Amino acid sequence: MKRKIKARGKLKIGSSKTKGHALSKASGPHQGDATGKGVDIGTAFVKCAYNRGDAVLYRTQRNAFFEIEPTDYIKQMLNSARVKYIQKDERLYVVGDEALKFANIFHKETRRPLSRGIISPREQEALPMVELLIKSVVGLPRYSGEIAYYSSPGEPLDADFNTIYHEKMLHRFLSNLGYTPKVINEGHAIVLSELADEKFTGIGLSFGGGMVNVCLTLMSVPVFHFSVTKAGDWIDQQAAMAVNETASRVSAIKEEALDLAKRDGLSKIESALSIYYNHLIEYVIENIKRVFEETEKKPQIDKPISIVLSGGTSLPKGFSDRFREVLGRKRFPLEVGSVRMAENPVRAVAKGALIAARADEEKR
Repeated sequence: MKRKIKARGKLKIGSSKTKGHALSKASGPHQGDATGKGVDIGTAFVKCAYNRGDAVLYRTQRNAFFEIEPTDYIKQMLNSARVKYIQKDERLYVVGDEALKFANIFHKETRRPLSRGIISPREQEALPMVELLIKSVVGLPRYSGEIAYYSSPGEPLDADFNTIYHEKMLHRFLSNLGYTPKVINEGHAIVLSELADEKFTGIGLSFGGGMVNVCLTLMSVPVFHFSVTKAGDWIDQQAAMAVNETASRVSAIKEEALDLAKRDGLSKIESALSIYYNHLIEYVIENIKRVFEETEKKPQIDKPISIVLSGGTSLPKGFSDRFREVLGRKRFPLEVGSVRMAENPVRAVAKGALIAARADEEKR
């Protein structure tokens, strides 16, 4: 029997409309909707996908925060401006897109609870901040034990750490809310989201903030998956150092104005971003080639496969064309039929995780 549950724990999230209601079920799915949730916990954003009738809906929060002075006057002004914030103990943190805006106003960097795709070991507030962000985005389960698939990166090829601690802590946070958590690789989720018409066969690439995740899947079964830690944040940092700017400023330009199809008339920051995008794409393709060549039991694939691109770092105009251009210069070990963007690049991981969750819910 599926038992209704009540919220556990205390969370104060502010804005003119949301204060005190972050976990309200009124803002979530309705009774009778298909159960199961898909949660994409990325370095840059936390997203949740769920069903309302036949529609798939999403809730999103930027995975960043900026600490400000916790006075009553400032809280009043934040509420008037509808700025989202979290109050924890005696500290006040602006969260989400507003955190980036505040960082740019004060010419400082935002703080990230995740670094290189996993919970940051260097950020003191990482664990409580990730837990608070998950609560605010995922909300309550519709019954005790509702299945929630959450994304996790593949083991990194170019860094000396693993994802075990990260996965277990996310599992604990969702369990504490009353879910039955299950983990899914980011790249695998892309394939489930985008390649149903191709029998879930192809390569899913998730270009995130902290990592690029790669998964080759054959008939929905992963052949291999991995990650690399050069990704969106790496581009921001390298470009910022090259032009003596803050990474927050470079990130804002990358997200708002960068056009990778543009060749002439580039600003100094745009030129640096273009150079490092090229390097990142080459780096990802070379690592796919190497891992495939080192795979002992190579799959027999009798027709060209699709490569699906997704993630916030893939959003600049011209990214897919730039990827095709670089791929065309490489001797790729698999025949590629198409290279295309996911239908919704920033939501594809959450959607794929939701597909997995619904499939498991239907087995109950």
